[in-house]
Amino acid sequence: MRKIWIGGLTLLLAAGWSSCKDMLDIESTRAVTEENMWATKNDAWAGSFACYGLLRAALCNENAYWAHGEMRAGQFTVTQRGDLQAVRDNRLTANYATMDTWRDWRKFYATIAQCNIAIAKLQGIPALDERYSKTEMDLDLAQVRFIRAFTYFYMVRIWGDVPLITEPGSGDFTTVARTDQNEVLNFAFNEVNTAINKLPWQFDGTNPEQPGNYRGQGISHWRGILATKGAGLTLQAHIRAWQKDYQGALDAIQIVRGNGTKTAYARVSVTDLTSNGGTFRGRRNENIFQLDMNFDHAEISTTGQLENWTLRYPEVSKKEADIFVSKDSILNIFHLASDTRIATFFTDMGAMQPMFYKIKMLNNAVKNPTLRFFNSAISVFRYEELLLLQAECMLRTGDFSGALGLLNDQRANRNLTPVLNTVSEDELMEEIFQERRRELIGEGWLWYDLVTFGKVPEYTGLSQTDVDNGAIYWPISRAALGLNPKLVQTHYWK
Repeated sequence: MRKIWIGGLTLLLAAGWSSCKDMLDIESTRAVTEENMWATKNDAWAGSFACYGLLRAALCNENAYWAHGEMRAGQFTVTQRGDLQAVRDNRLTANYATMDTWRDWRKFYATIAQCNIAIAKLQGIPALDERYSKTEMDLDLAQVRFIRAFTYFYMVRIWGDVPLITEPGSGDFTTVARTDQNEVLNFAFNEVNTAINKLPWQFDGTNPEQPGNYRGQGISHWRGILATKGAGLTLQAHIRAWQKDYQGALDAIQIVRGNGTKTAYARVSVTDLTSNGGTFRGRRNENIFQLDMNFDHAEISTTGQLENWTLRYPEVSKKEADIFVSKDSILNIFHLASDTRIATFFTDMGAMQPMFYKIKMLNNAVKNPTLRFFNSAISVFRYEELLLLQAECMLRTGDFSGALGLLNDQRANRNLTPVLNTVSEDELMEEIFQERRRELIGEGWLWYDLVTFGKVPEYTGLSQTDVDNGAIYWPISRAALGLNPKLVQTHYWK
């Protein structure tokens, strides 16, 4: 084959540029064009899995997931980077290339566009390829619907009102205005509801929605990295909680917990949470939904994970981490010495800048000391987070004892003394917030918790008036505004 390739190349060069141009004018039979795509089972697989890939790309882009969900909350101290300091200070119109990226929703709309195309095209493939059954099509379609719903939910939390686009198109948004966020969230909720009916509890081959091995792999391969009924219900719970429909959130959570034998979701020990092969490596029972970074699949990266910002020498070649949690903050957050998370979430406590060590999925297969690859998954939903959301919603709907019991279960697992039943409702809500702050530190939740618990003015430099004027959202990028005259900037950022 090597000789054939060399001979062919020689003939091509001898033929000159004119012949080369003639060849380029002929449509490639290997290129996947819109006309050639969406005709076979392999097209269905590629087209539906592209939705996962595009979502991961949007969240990983310049560590957007962490910039959006973690940095604005002020919990991490910045060493030198001006862009991260601007985010921490909520100066979101600052002129940095990275901030242009974090303000821009185009990668998220690329995900939406792929989902819209897949939803339109998948349904026609069984008639074109008999190998692709209707059951497979229903399952792939349900996963795409989940991704579309999650993407809209994510965008609403970042930008508030966003254009709702549900049909395939050219990707040109010049005629689409922003849609009220409650309409977008209701669409996402209903979209997930449609998906749940066709999703399995697990990809273990025992569910009627997914018989046998899925794409040649069993449950150990797919656990947590594909949409399931549990992931869909968890997303519905978060949508309703963001809308302050706490009973609606509870209804979804109770279905998840009532089907524990089917989901296999479980709490995780602190050791397993932080170990190199644990929660953030992924594909474990505590992970409800994650976006995977697998070395075996060439998915590891030097960007897209919190480790890019939090690790330093000797773990990586940087002498100083970009961000860290100060010792005073650590002792304030984890104020009980018995808390087993302190020693595992942080290291080098005697230094001026303790290192955040909770997420550290380092891959040693690459031996170059100046280049370290990370393979931690983005843990979007995990079981402890869902339990703490349930405790919050219980308290908000009047179930004080249920919320207290659930919180104390979590505290016991982290070696903390129970909260007494003599506390007030406000005090218990504060305890739930603080436990979320401890358990989920560095996982991209704190900013959203500040919003939902009404604590943005308490923890940031923003006032309640700022919040009321839309400061909790990111400004729309100038690129998007320039391309779409129907877009109106959020009031606070005008």
